[in-house]
Amino acid sequence: MMKTTLLLLAFGMFVGTGKGTISGAGARIAPAQNACLIEGEVYSEPIRDCTETSLAVPPAEYASQCTSNASGPLRATVLKACPAKAQAMCVNAYGVPNKAYYCLRSPQSLADTRKSCIAMKGKWVERPN
Repeated sequence: MMKTTLLLLAFGMFVGTGKGTISGAGARIAPAQNACLIEGEVYSEPIRDCTETSLAVPPAEYASQCTSNASGPLRATVLKACPAKAQAMCVNAYGVPNKAYYCLRSPQSLADTRKSCIAMKGKWVERPN
C-alpha cells in the first residue's frame, strides 16, 4: 500500500488529464513544460517527488491539479521544471507523456517505486540528472 501511495502522489496530477489537451472557452495554455513538486512526509517517510509533463494544460487548471495532491503534511509547488539531482525517474508511465522524479527516497521506497513504475509500463532511469 505504501509503495503504491508514494508513486501515485507523483502521478496523480497528470493521469486525470488524459493524453490530449484540456481546453475551455478562452483558456490560455501553459508553456510546453510544467512541473509539480510534492514535498513532505507520507507514512513517516520524507518525500520530495516532482512530475514534469508537456501536456497542454491551462495554467490555472494545472496549478489546481498540482495543489490538489497536497494534504496534511504535504506541500505542492508549481514550477517550470523539476529540480536537478534526482535519485531516479519514471518516464511515460500509463503511456502519458511525463517524467516523475524521485529526489528524497529511502533505498526500500526507491526499490518499491521502481517496481511500480515498470508495472505501469514506465521506463525507470537511475540518477537522471
